[in-house]
Amino acid sequence: MDLNQVREEIHNDPILSELSRLAKERNTSFFLVGGYLRDLLLGARTKDYDFALPKDASPFIETIEEALHLHFFKVGKEETGTITYRIVKEGMSIDLSFLQGETIEEDLRRRDFTVNSFAFCLQYDRFHWMEGVLEDIEKKLIRAVSNRSIDLDPLRMLRAIRYLCTLEGFAMDKELKEEISFKREKILSLPAERIRMELDQILLSPQPAVGMKFLHESSLFFSLFPELKGLESLGQNEHHHLDALSHTLLIVEKISWAFEWIGRNDPETLLNQEDRLALYYAGLFHDIGKQDTHSKDEKGRVHFYYHEAFSAQAAERIMERLRFSNLMENKILHLIKNHMRILNLSRETKETALRRLVNQIGDDTHLLVLLSLADKEASRGILSVQNDEVVEKHCLRILELFREKDIVHPPPLITGHDVMALGYSSGPRVGQILSFIRHKQVEGEIKNREEALKVLEERFGMEGGQ
Repeated sequence: MDLNQVREEIHNDPILSELSRLAKERNTSFFLVGGYLRDLLLGARTKDYDFALPKDASPFIETIEEALHLHFFKVGKEETGTITYRIVKEGMSIDLSFLQGETIEEDLRRRDFTVNSFAFCLQYDRFHWMEGVLEDIEKKLIRAVSNRSIDLDPLRMLRAIRYLCTLEGFAMDKELKEEISFKREKILSLPAERIRMELDQILLSPQPAVGMKFLHESSLFFSLFPELKGLESLGQNEHHHLDALSHTLLIVEKISWAFEWIGRNDPETLLNQEDRLALYYAGLFHDIGKQDTHSKDEKGRVHFYYHEAFSAQAAERIMERLRFSNLMENKILHLIKNHMRILNLSRETKETALRRLVNQIGDDTHLLVLLSLADKEASRGILSVQNDEVVEKHCLRILELFREKDIVHPPPLITGHDVMALGYSSGPRVGQILSFIRHKQVEGEIKNREEALKVLEERFGMEGGQ
């Protein structure tokens, strides 16, 4: 798309045409900037708008709210000058911030990358851009606006990687690659929340594995996750064809494969954004504990006994440092602690064992299936390849059982009063009996209250009556 076509698209957009009318009417310099224009030049249409406004024109914000019948909320901090006014509604987002500097030219010189240093003045229907912008967009090149870009905001290192994952066919400028590697420790000066939010966007992008690969190649990976350094060159056993770190990086790619597997074999399984993030982070952290549990037996075979527990401890420290929510942290830890359970099932594993597993894993069962499938695909050793059919068969059956809500959350068939009616006193023994009945219910041996009372009477009635 050329500039004339971009201008026509802007005029035809109902939101932009209304804002253009307001800017002209109120004699206000109001700029459409960055990604929206870049995407139009690349032939993509979005509903994600970014705007810039002179600081002395702040009353125009209220004018926009009145015209669109929407209200902005603030994100960022006043003291650091990072306030953004945001609207998110029905697949549309609007971000508005004040110009960095007095003019749009100064603002563009302070932006992160040339592909974003592009603006359209809605008041005068005029384009503004930095030198080389149109050429870089045409060449699909991510290049810093200046050698001060990362110094102004080190988060731009992660943002560059995010663009690498989201802008199809784009490559990163060689000088920018070198600068990220050289200045990687600057990332540690940033608030944890900003880092985590950018990492989230990389993992939710169309190419998360590309992002993780670049993080590793630039050594930014170990600046963010020093706990994973010990996995580098750590040899594994015959279940694996790669060292522990290479396996960890590959699992991010294989999670995408697992999504496709689920789509083909169990399309009823649905994933939200939080599920996807939990899977990727669990994949990154699931084997951290191998560096602490590496051992060899008398035959020279490598083992990592109880590495799940050590991995969970290290992952917990990372997530606390990066300020994960309690809900997300607990979900990820749950997956890490149980990530070997499906992989360790044998061909002879019985249905009752699968039902118990689904009950114990609960609402995260479908995520554990996906993590197990990805782990399997990232482990192409002699022993793991022989087990492919067994793992996939168990995964399909586990997903079927997961949809039986009476297994995941079995309704209570009897209560403590039923147990105490047999002569038991209130205490731990009552809880043990209820737990036994619930386990038999999960395993499918007890299907209703009548059967539960019968088992209770036959197995525990005599003991209670003594």
